[in-house]
Amino acid sequence: MGRLRTVLSAALQDPARHGGESLRVTEPGLVGRVAAADVIAEAPLPGFDNSQMDGFAARSADLTPGEERSLPLAGVVPAGSAAPSLPEGATAAVMTGAPLPEGADVVIPVELTTAGSFQDLLPQSDPGASGPPSGWTARSVTFTELTAEDLSPGRFIRPAGSDLEAGETVLRAGEVLTPARLGLLAALGRATVSVRPRTRALVLATGDEVRRPGSTLRPGQLHDANTPLLMAGLESLGVEAHAASAASDDVATFTDVVEELISQYDPQLLVTAGGISAGAFEVVRQSLADRGIEFGSIRQQPGGPQGWGLIPADGRRPAVAVVCLPGNPVSCAVSLETLLRPALASLDASCPPPHRIAVTLAEAVESRPGVTQYRRAEFSPASTDDAAQLPTVRLVGGPSSHLLGHLARADVLVELTEDDTQVPAGAERHALLLTGRRLP
Repeated sequence: MGRLRTVLSAALQDPARHGGESLRVTEPGLVGRVAAADVIAEAPLPGFDNSQMDGFAARSADLTPGEERSLPLAGVVPAGSAAPSLPEGATAAVMTGAPLPEGADVVIPVELTTAGSFQDLLPQSDPGASGPPSGWTARSVTFTELTAEDLSPGRFIRPAGSDLEAGETVLRAGEVLTPARLGLLAALGRATVSVRPRTRALVLATGDEVRRPGSTLRPGQLHDANTPLLMAGLESLGVEAHAASAASDDVATFTDVVEELISQYDPQLLVTAGGISAGAFEVVRQSLADRGIEFGSIRQQPGGPQGWGLIPADGRRPAVAVVCLPGNPVSCAVSLETLLRPALASLDASCPPPHRIAVTLAEAVESRPGVTQYRRAEFSPASTDDAAQLPTVRLVGGPSSHLLGHLARADVLVELTEDDTQVPAGAERHALLLTGRRLP
């Protein structure tokens, strides 16, 4: 993976690709994007002392633990209104989140009054009126069963700046946006956030025999499964993917089409599927080998044939990383998970890394020596109710790379190392949780 990471790094981290775009914090699809700049809190959070619950603001010196006492009700402070000063020897009703009246140092829950609720303590508002209720000046509130803890200064008060002080860094460049971070930016009054552009990829369908889904097939032709598979896979990795076709087995034609598409889409990453083995009509290999793309085979099944490299920058465009995957859909999907995903995740914070888990094999497994096999498997019911037990998996089909239906059923790819020629039932192995699947 080291060579692949180097190739991707040269294209993804090219200074010509740097920059950011300002998006509203309510923009759909922001979760998972990467911040392009630090964000500093311009104001404290909360911005003012406020009540932690519905209750009564008071001076702790006006009340005594264990002693029932009544205080005149000097006002009602709903959330979102300005708070008046609190007269000495009085109390004010405050709602959750309402600003604390000046002079108060405790909030006493409404439950610690003889009434137990606001219903009988406060007059009802006129439905047509605005602002807090009027006519409260002759009312009083009786507190009962107060403890020393209830009257400790600061009780049930959220002080200004108790969450964040003004000047604190609340988001750093390179951090991934989460729902909580977006909520924090909004709470601080930030309407927009600067994010890095998503990695831009071009997925290229190749081969004279490949046709779009929905088209009528002639003998020897097949529908293109790789393009939707790769598009969905790359999107799940935080990549902005575009699809195009260069369905020609003529090397000169294919080369010209690739150049035109690169100019049109300006991708950082070009991903192809098929046309890279040792056959006579392997147009991808025949065309791109002269552009510095290396082709060969790795000790992995499915996904042995691979190609990657860098189309250097020229005066018209920055460098483009090229990843050439095998043509069989399962080989393509496995390569995306085992090679491209970890390399991207090491460079791009918006790309989730592979989700590796430990599993128990429900049955004995045989694997070829000298290669790392990734076998499709699905979760099976555990043999015990022990919550600490590893998930049990049962293989789906064999190792062949054309079994796409079996991949669609699978939950994980079980990793069998080069030495795992005979693995007994009950053995523990690592597995990759497939995108869209959940642990049982």
